[in-house]
Amino acid sequence: MSDKHGPISAGGVSVLLLDSAQGQPIQTWRFSDQREITIGREDGRDIVISDPHVSRHHVTLFANDDGWGLVSYGRHGTLIDNRLVVEAELRSGVVFRLGPTGPMLRFDQGKLNNSITATMDQIDPDAIALLELDQERSKREADRITEGALFDKLLQTSQRMRSARKDKD
Repeated sequence: MSDKHGPISAGGVSVLLLDSAQGQPIQTWRFSDQREITIGREDGRDIVISDPHVSRHHVTLFANDDGWGLVSYGRHGTLIDNRLVVEAELRSGVVFRLGPTGPMLRFDQGKLNNSITATMDQIDPDAIALLELDQERSKREADRITEGALFDKLLQTSQRMRSARKDKD
């Protein structure tokens, strides 16, 4: 890695917090004029992530003559492609994880998309089907809940409380 005070490439960079189940962005931080980006649990970091797997100062991303690099300081380490790294070059689209089971982040370089729907534009159309409500399954689950003894007891308690309130009025 070379000079940590090198130029920032045109368009800036983005760091995206990814949903660990689907890999879809759930939060985005954009930087257009910073040469160094700190990530950690501690207030005052450029990106603050409250997670027990994230150290107070977990990672620093920095611009250098060749592009961008990453230095890991976290107690639980930083992984790229399931490999523990201490220092690594970053290219656009690289995903890194803060600790073996911590949050996943993606580094993107280039023109920043200021659209409010930036993360919606990146959703895989096949993933949208996962969001659809299965009416039949919902009915089965509701029936299972309402057929239980606990539900009967809650219903009776609710009816007694309503009756007691009506008697007071």
